Amino acid sequence: MVEAIKIGNKTLVMDGKILSLFRKGSLLRQMYYGGYEDFDNANGGVWKKYINIPIKTVPLEYAQYIIEIDDTNVSVYNAEGTLKAQSSIASEFWSLVRSDGNDIRVFDHLFNQLWFWVEKFDYTNQVAKIFVRLPENSEELNIAFGNEKAFESSYNSAENTLEVFDDFEDADISDWEWSGGNLQISTDAYQGNYSLDQTVEALGNYHARKLKQVDLTDFVFEMAGKNYEGAGSITWAMVFSDWADGQAVDGYTWYISPSIDKVRMTVETDGSHTDIDIGSYTSEYNTWYYGKWIKKGSSHKFWVNGSFIGEVTESTYTRFSYVGLQLYRQCRYDIIKVYKLADPATFDTPKILEF
Repeated sequence: MVEAIKIGNKTLVMDGKILSLFRKGSLLRQMYYGGYEDFDNANGGVWKKYINIPIKTVPLEYAQYIIEIDDTNVSVYNAEGTLKAQSSIASEFWSLVRSDGNDIRVFDHLFNQLWFWVEKFDYTNQVAKIFVRLPENSEELNIAFGNEKAFESSYNSAENTLEVFDDFEDADISDWEWSGGNLQISTDAYQGNYSLDQTVEALGNYHARKLKQVDLTDFVFEMAGKNYEGAGSITWAMVFSDWADGQAVDGYTWYISPSIDKVRMTVETDGSHTDIDIGSYTSEYNTWYYGKWIKKGSSHKFWVNGSFIGEVTESTYTRFSYVGLQLYRQCRYDIIKVYKLADPATFDTPKILEF
């Protein structure tokens, strides 16, 4: 039996165990008695609860946000790391979520599933970090949990959530193009099982680019790197640039140099370059380092192993086409992440709701 109730400009339709809320003929939300069952890979189970994060300023462009859940708080951060919303509701999440996190689902106000990536999930110590790709016009950001039967979601994908991602765990480098040297997979990794290896000592600078093209003005670029033979001055380098014939021709490169104990940015322009010293940093060969670079307008900020190195101002370029690496002698690279630096939404206080 189907029943319909008019509530102001909305209509509530009851059909069996399904409640559907419509406004002007458009479906706003569906709720299920006893739990929600229509997310992917439910495996015959239902979701009991979800973290509801209302959006006060609806985004007019897509953006990536980061949800961190510890033993106390659910916290929402923008790509730059600024806290946007927080609530002390985490205990209810940890009491119901699967110990492997496979029941996590992310969805909007219309129950459309969203791309997300669980970068970290430690059930024992109650720590989780989730990247979310929030589409334009989203009115809510929601995280479902509490389905003890669920398999891992097909929407849990770093490649679809971020602009660029590669941890080389698939041992496939066919999506990389390089101008020299010899690239292969190595089992010496910063994290996981594999990294990208530049095995042959190069006589000069070569470049490799990820074949996935991007179109960003501002960004966050993270990567791990090392020089394992101690040859040459460059330990590892990140590139964000326009490309021609396999070479980075216009754009920015930054790197750690153990020979001068500095972190340095290079501005590449029509085959020439200008070096800009960012700050002092003592590094060693045969050691993994993790770098983070945030470009926001003309500001470039840099971190190594979580420590802030410095900020420089440089505004030669405003948009870029590819993310890449500078290959110089024996280098290894791992955990490459690029995400969009944008913050178009504001959020209200997170809360736990039942389906």
